[in-house]
Parts: sequence; C-alpha cells; structure tokens
Amino acid sequence: MKLDIKTNDEIGKLAQNFNKMVTALNETQKRLRESHSKLEERVEQRTKELNDLNENLEKRVDSEIRKRQEQEQLLIQQSKLASMGEMIGNIAHQWRQPLNALSLVMQNVQLAYELNELDDEFMEKSVKKVNLLANNMSKTIDDFRNFFKPNKEKEVFVLNDIVKKTLDIVDSTFEHHNIKIIQKFESKIKVFGFSNEFSQTILNIMNNSKDAFSENSIPNAKVTITVKNDKDYGIVSIEDNAGGIPQDIINKVFEPYFTTKEEGKGTGIGLYMSKIIVEQNMEGKLSVRNIENGAQFIVKIPLYKEFKIEKS
Repeated sequence: MKLDIKTNDEIGKLAQNFNKMVTALNETQKRLRESHSKLEERVEQRTKELNDLNENLEKRVDSEIRKRQEQEQLLIQQSKLASMGEMIGNIAHQWRQPLNALSLVMQNVQLAYELNELDDEFMEKSVKKVNLLANNMSKTIDDFRNFFKPNKEKEVFVLNDIVKKTLDIVDSTFEHHNIKIIQKFESKIKVFGFSNEFSQTILNIMNNSKDAFSENSIPNAKVTITVKNDKDYGIVSIEDNAGGIPQDIINKVFEPYFTTKEEGKGTGIGLYMSKIIVEQNMEGKLSVRNIENGAQFIVKIPLYKEFKIEKS
C-alpha cells in the first residue's frame, strides 16, 4: 500500500522512498509469482517426461525380458532336439546286439524245424530267450523316455548311480566307435539337485568327447570317469585323450552356439545348456581344462545335507 503524501519536506521524501520500495516489492512479488508459475509448469512438464520415460523404460525392460525368455526356451528346445538325435543313435546301438540275437534265435528255430528237431524243450528255451531280449529292449525304451522327463523339484540322488545309468546309455555307442570307458567310483555319494538334468549334462560331455575322437582319429581312445567328493560337493571328472581343446577357444566352449564342428554336425548349445543346468539350476560348478593328450571336464554338485531339504 502506497502513502499519499506529496510534500517536499523529509516526510515527503520518506514517503516517496517508501512508495518506491513498495513498487519494487510489488514488482518482485509479481516476478516471483510468474517465476513460480513457470517453475510449476516446468516441474509438471518434467514430471510428465519422467513418467513417460519410466513407462517406456518398463516396456523396454519387459520386452527384453520376454525376448530373453523366448531365446532361452528356443535354446532349451534346440538342446532337447539335439539330445534326442543323439539318443536315437544310442538306441540304435543299444538295439543292434539284441536284434542280432533275435535273428539268430529265429534262424535256429527255423533250422530245428527243417531238421525235425523242434521239440517242446527247444521251443521253451527259444521263447524264454526271445522274451528276455524283448524285455531288455523295452527297458531301453523306458530308460530313454525317463531320461527326457524334467525334474520339477530338486531331489536327493546317488551320484554314482546316475553316472552309471548314463554310461549304460552310451556304452554301446562308445563301443561301436572303439572308445574304452574306464570307471573309477568311490563309495556312494548323495547329492542334491535334478537327476535327469544332471544325466543330460554327463551325456553332453560324453558326446563331446566322442565327437572329438571321431574328428581327430585317435588310436587307443579312452574316457576316464572318476566320481568322488570333497566336503561340499560331489565331483565327477571326465577325462579323455582326444587331443585337448585349442587354447584360443577353450574359454568359449560354454558360450551359446559356439562350435568347432562342421555345419550340420553340432548346434553349439550342449555345453552351454550343461553350464546353465549345473551352475544356475543346481548351484554347482562346471569347468574344463586341458590335460596331457586331452581335456578334463569337472562337474561339481552340492552334497546332500538335511538342512537344505528343510529350507527348500
């Protein structure tokens, strides 16, 4: 509020100075209100921009997560298909011997019939042998079917038994390729994890060794499987004498789609999926190093401890 004093004395001068101060103060308040209004507009605009950015960022993050999940599902599917291809080959080798035996039984039955020697005792023995061979072939189908069943929950399993079961699956294939398997097992070791997925890991590593032998034409080929444990882990060591892995690529063997095989002979996802199975899914460790004349894969799975079961 201004003072209405127009004298030229000291009171008048004070009034003039006061009025100037009031005018300046009003002008300052006006500028402050304008500045405050502009600041609110800028804050509102910036808030809107940040909200839009946050919304877009969330969408991008969700999109990237979906893409990653889709990629992982694709890798898992490709890994299963690759494993199924290997399995079909293993089944063929597993069945070759019993099929040959069945053929021999039928030839013997026919020969006995032609020689008029087909009596009840001969037929009974032949039928028993045929049933035994058929049951073994049926068991092979069950073994391979169970191999592909995913474990929904972690379980306690004996490391030695699962390794032995996996080696039984590939035994005929390795024998066909003249690769000797040497087993060195300690006492039964209980671990905690996914038994079928672990079996697939061992199979992937064994097939990797088999392919290395085929590529390098190694005489006296052999794979040594050692099962042991330390205070925290059950340990499976898989050593071969297939010539080892070149030093410039040994650190890449667990990367997705990395393969040294010819096109059409490898997907480059077997060891990658094995790494995920062991380290992400089972809290274990999977590593590789070169040894004399070959390579050594070491798989570590946490030992079974009761408190782990109670916490899960």
